Amino acid sequence: MNVFTENAGRFLNSKETASLTGSYRDRKLAVGLPADEYTRSEYFGIQQVMHLLSQPGCIGLRIHHAKRWEDADGNPTEEGKGQLKPRVLLTGVDSKGHDMPIRVDKAGLKDDGDDELQTVGDGYICPRHCPK
Repeated sequence: MNVFTENAGRFLNSKETASLTGSYRDRKLAVGLPADEYTRSEYFGIQQVMHLLSQPGCIGLRIHHAKRWEDADGNPTEEGKGQLKPRVLLTGVDSKGHDMPIRVDKAGLKDDGDDELQTVGDGYICPRHCPK
């Protein structure tokens, strides 16, 4: 059975959602993280998501859990400087379950003329960018 279909996943009711996010919050607080210092979510705009989904053969999204070194303002730093923060990366997925990174044509750019494969990242994290 192929699990990579356009109908993977399901809608969760508010009780299930609250249980999942509450368990995550409780665990972070239990290890001593203040509520305003741990990443609760990451926001991506519709244009970036639709660009991924509109690729020929794309049937869904994969969300990759990742970490990177960042300064206090959320800007990337070099390894070992700042804090290692959780982030997510988005890629389109085809019907065989393969990631479909976006191919960006860099022809004519100074660095090189090769196409580069990219994912969607650098969403706005909550709590920093969430309404109070």
